[in-house]
This record gives sequence, C-alpha cells and structure tokens, in this order.
Amino acid sequence: MVTLRTQDLVAVPDVPPLDVEVPIGTMTALVAEPGVGTALARVVVGLVAPISGRILVGERDVTDLPPPRRRIGYVPAGGALLPHLTVAGNISYGQRRRQRVHDVADDWASTLVRRLELAPTLGLRPHQVSQAQRFRVALARAVACLPEVLVVDLPTPVDGVRLTPLLDRLSPPDSPGVTVLLCTGHPEVLTEVSAQVRVGAADEAPA
Repeated sequence: MVTLRTQDLVAVPDVPPLDVEVPIGTMTALVAEPGVGTALARVVVGLVAPISGRILVGERDVTDLPPPRRRIGYVPAGGALLPHLTVAGNISYGQRRRQRVHDVADDWASTLVRRLELAPTLGLRPHQVSQAQRFRVALARAVACLPEVLVVDLPTPVDGVRLTPLLDRLSPPDSPGVTVLLCTGHPEVLTEVSAQVRVGAADEAPA
C-alpha cells in the first residue's frame, strides 16, 4: 500500500478544489453530500475525468490513466455486484483485468474469503445473501486484485457492518495496512473515522 494524494482536485462544479493526503495504511473520510462524495470517488478511481487537478498514488501521477492502471480498488455505493454472477464470480471478476498479480491473486482471494467469512456464500447470487454479506463481497472484489489504494463510497451505513474491523482483515501479509479513502457524509459512518476532511472546507473536521 502507498499514500494517496489529490492536488487542487475539482470533481464537481462550484465545489472548491480538494487537497487531501491519505498516509499509507490509514483511512481518511471525505465528508460530503452523497452526490458530491460519489462524484469524488468516481473521479479518483478513474471512471470520470476531473474538471482540474491531479491524483497521485505513491509517486505515480494517475490522473490520466484508465482505471485498471491506477491500482485503486473501488467499492461503489451499494456494492454494484453483478447479479448474474455468483459471489465467487463477483470476487474473481476484477482479477481478470489485473494480469500483473495473476500468479498470487488466487491465493489472496482465498485468504479474503476466509477472513471475511464468505465461504458459505460462494455459490449464491447477490440477491440470495444479506446486505452485510453483499458489502463484504464488494470489499473482497475490490481488494482481490491487490490494489495500492482502496476507495469506498458509503453514503449510508450498512446494517450489521462495522467498517474498521473489516478493513483490518484486508491487509496482505507484511503490509502496513490498507490505505483507504472513504467518501461519506453520514454521521454514523463517520463515528469510526478519526481523520476527516470536509469537502469544500479549508480545515479538517474535528475528530
């Protein structure tokens, strides 16, 4: 895992530029309205081009790179699981686009399944599992390809889920931890995050 930084990043018109640094192995919350938070998440992962500004993953400027080359895992709002695939198929879906880690991805995916207690659900489809299980599947899919940074768009809490303990299970061996950018404005979600940056504000929000 590495540090994630944005420099003068404008993702939404009329929202001031965002400068944020998420140190390696830590989680920072962008405190924003749901639409703004989702827009920022989509820009950081490369699904939408920014209006202006830069995005850096470690020492790499990824602003103009397509999503597969950014090495950023993404958990969209609601998980966005593919309904026609089983849980196992959803988890392995992203690996097919990450050939650089193909030799270790299968072992790591198996580790994630065990850590996130998903083994009993592997043959089921998303509509057959609980909301909390679907969220864990979305986390596993995002991290199975060994990204350097994880972006989680979580505008509302997931019933039965505490985010911090789950993220603690996502660190590969000998890793300092997962570097996480959390996009949310919900007070209940924010209770788990000490490092908060209010979108459009100059200073960090109080812990």
